[in-house]
Amino acid sequence: MYNRPSIFKKQGPFLGAFLLLISATVVISCSSAQIDQPTFEAKAVSTETAGFTSNEPSPVDLALVKDLDGSVSVVVLWNEAMLAAIRSGNPRPTVTSRALFVVHSAMYDAWTAYDPVAVPTAVDPALRRPENEHTEVNKSIAVSHAAYFTLVNLFPEYERETRAFSNLMKNLDYDTQVSSDKTKPGGVGRAAAQAVLAAQQNDGSNAAGGYVEITSDTYPELYSPVNRADPSAGKSPSKPGFDPNHWQPLRVPTGTVVDSDGNPLVDDDDPASFIDQKFMTPHWGAVVPFALTSGSQFRPPSPPQAGSDAPYIDGMGREMSNDEAYHFQVDEVLQFSADLTDKKKVLAEFWADGPRSETPPGHWNAIAHGISERDRNSIDDDVKMYFALNGALFDAGIAAWDAKRVYDYVRPQSAIHHYYAGKLVEAWGGPDKETQLILGETWRPYQDLTYVSPQFPEYVSGHSTFSAAGAEVLTEFTGSNRFYDGVTMINADFNQDGIPDMLGQHIATVGSNRFERSPSAVVVLQWETFQDAADEAGISRLCGGIHFQDADLRGRKLGRLVGEEAYRQAESCWNGTAHRL
Repeated sequence: MYNRPSIFKKQGPFLGAFLLLISATVVISCSSAQIDQPTFEAKAVSTETAGFTSNEPSPVDLALVKDLDGSVSVVVLWNEAMLAAIRSGNPRPTVTSRALFVVHSAMYDAWTAYDPVAVPTAVDPALRRPENEHTEVNKSIAVSHAAYFTLVNLFPEYERETRAFSNLMKNLDYDTQVSSDKTKPGGVGRAAAQAVLAAQQNDGSNAAGGYVEITSDTYPELYSPVNRADPSAGKSPSKPGFDPNHWQPLRVPTGTVVDSDGNPLVDDDDPASFIDQKFMTPHWGAVVPFALTSGSQFRPPSPPQAGSDAPYIDGMGREMSNDEAYHFQVDEVLQFSADLTDKKKVLAEFWADGPRSETPPGHWNAIAHGISERDRNSIDDDVKMYFALNGALFDAGIAAWDAKRVYDYVRPQSAIHHYYAGKLVEAWGGPDKETQLILGETWRPYQDLTYVSPQFPEYVSGHSTFSAAGAEVLTEFTGSNRFYDGVTMINADFNQDGIPDMLGQHIATVGSNRFERSPSAVVVLQWETFQDAADEAGISRLCGGIHFQDADLRGRKLGRLVGEEAYRQAESCWNGTAHRL
């Protein structure tokens, strides 16, 4: 547990307003793995080079940012600014986790220059400033410059279009055109950003190539799916060539063709009516982690295999054959679909993090905002908390994608379409249709009809892995797993009901679901502990028809192990020991 100081910053009304407005060569010395670091220079994006002039109107009014006295730390402000950028793009959980880790590593490294013992991840430790300069003002300046320079590097188009990062700097009264003088906090922040960006340049993510798949020692060949989206290829559900143990890229409707109810359909003779999925970032299991030795360090056992009589022990500890476990878990998803209630639908939607979302890593960063408010964190607290949290989320993505690539496991939709083709099943009938008898090949998960299932294999659940890792770090850092306390109101109204939200609680108003016009009455989700929230995030994927039982349960276990490892690594960095415990 991190022992925080007894004097905290005063909690103020600022964060809620800010959240609503913004929403419109060196060795990594405290990492378990070393990365070659080429020469790299991060460059400021001036108003001229970004394609706008300083007198153009800003799309986001950040005037309130100037009033920092008694409000949240700049760490939270920069985190929310980054989440707004993430929400503006396509949902890519792996890429999101990396961006969050890079930015918060740079902020942490800048902060270490103003701490007596903390070890940086990439920047030269010789940049540490004299003790008399270890002020909150200098920390805020250094951390903000580190955040700014990494963000304009990672989100250049968003910055050109919105000026969000430049505006935040402006309203903090910080100059974006700082010198490289490393004796000044602005220069320290810039140096930290340069060092971290350089350190991660060869991490195996292929960031420079737009995160497109690459080969590696781990994956010497590019990924090729066993099954196909095209039904004419003979490798789709109910066809002789379909392998029920492997992922099938889905043919997803675009919305150009709809049924009589206005729901999108696929017309195989009309290419404009669909897109075929491709495995998103299939190389991610080989990315160099923060704390793990590799993505395979805690790799879970294989999921159950259809057609195998070999013994299998499921995530609940029950013994049966592989084939029995496989069909049990397929039928369990069907039962979840048939038993959908308004509360389960709210649960599925709240944790869905689908289109135009911050994805699970961003979701847990947003949760951390409330923890920072509740505990009245100082800048020191927030630098450490977000550094540890995002180190864990980054590694969780690597570990989950290692399993996804290795096991290449089938999604429920494909398995149900295969085994229940031509048979009637009881299930959710589609938006606003409730439970009814439908043909198995028409079964669909409770998701947006133009999103359906994520574009990567099923096992293990990314939601479960990310969420368990995040819950573990927040528990370790705060010294308690308490989430909902019945007292703390956060300065935000995310469900837009006109009432400030309570920490650890989500209230869904009548008709507020996006996938259909439910619920018919107010539904309250509430999590007493971080683990309750993480577990519910995992079970929500069964409610939504996205995952099987063992992908959830073994994802949770994987996430806890990753979270423990990442927290120990982060703690050793800020304690100055910087070695694996």
